[in-house]
Amino acid sequence: MSSRPIHVSLIGCGAVAETFYAPALQSLERSGRCEVVALVDPSPQRAAQLQRSFPRARTFEGLDQLAGGDEALAIIASPVRFHAEQTLRALDAGLSVLCEKPMAASVAESQSMIEAAHARGKVLAIGLYRRFLPATSAIREWVSGSALGAVRRFSYVEGVNYFWPAKSASFFKREVGGGGVLIDTGAHALDLVLWWFGQPSEFSYEDDAVGGVEANCRLSLKYPGGAVGEVRLSRDWDWQLDNRCVIECERGSLSWTVWEPEKVQIRPGASRLQLDGRLIAEASRARPPLGFTQCFLLQLLNVFDAVQGSQAVRVTGETALAGMKLIEQCYRQRTLMQMPWMSPAEYQRAQMLAKAGGSR
Repeated sequence: MSSRPIHVSLIGCGAVAETFYAPALQSLERSGRCEVVALVDPSPQRAAQLQRSFPRARTFEGLDQLAGGDEALAIIASPVRFHAEQTLRALDAGLSVLCEKPMAASVAESQSMIEAAHARGKVLAIGLYRRFLPATSAIREWVSGSALGAVRRFSYVEGVNYFWPAKSASFFKREVGGGGVLIDTGAHALDLVLWWFGQPSEFSYEDDAVGGVEANCRLSLKYPGGAVGEVRLSRDWDWQLDNRCVIECERGSLSWTVWEPEKVQIRPGASRLQLDGRLIAEASRARPPLGFTQCFLLQLLNVFDAVQGSQAVRVTGETALAGMKLIEQCYRQRTLMQMPWMSPAEYQRAQMLAKAGGSR
């Protein structure tokens, strides 16, 4: 592994950059693994605010002055409608790329990013950092093993009152964000579901978008071996989902609370056990105990090592493309969710609006 620091250009200085990337990059700068050399944002005020954390970095309003090189990385943390364009420009400038999730606004854009990275011989990684959580790695080990038998059914439920400190309204505009809760939270949730269980043989999807973006959605899946699953996602306070994944197998079950990075509950037979720390540690190969921020940092370390040629990227563009394909298929085949609080006339009107403006 090279002893030289990775030169990082952070593109997009909004909430995700401030909340996750800035603390992780500061830590990695202190350890000598990277140097943040550029902060790019169309708002000089946002770039200047983030520059307080990286005083040696230069600020730019566009990508024209990006500097490439063998150990140069662009982190794309802008709204999703810019992901493909900015990734392609960074690759053209000679930088490898870590692009935030969702990968892009469409499958076609995602494929163009993958092809460009291959053509230029550069790394393309996608910010699906939940694969670095010890709990999710342990679940994959148990699901793919034989101790609990085949999976029969699962339920993945995630939803909280929307509180993300967004700098713009991009999350609520389909033309900017690509969709609502499915493409946002669902990028993480569906990535894990595909990682654990593979591709479904059939599915059905419904949401509550009436001309805008969805705040609530439900995805039902069937698998070739007979297993079935459901994914429910929400940005709606009134739904109060319990943020838990429950997996029922032939000889037991697994239960994971989404906000617990290192804790999985197992119920083999009639007894209830907690997945022991040894297996968790083996799955993550990291101690002391990790939180979400530390796992975010682990992904950065993996990408740095990949750029320097010492290990493979764990979350590639091809990995993220599978989730993008499922999301796009869901939007294409969507039906309007039942909303019993509406009168028959209101629901009929909602169906008309959904058909006119809610599909992709």
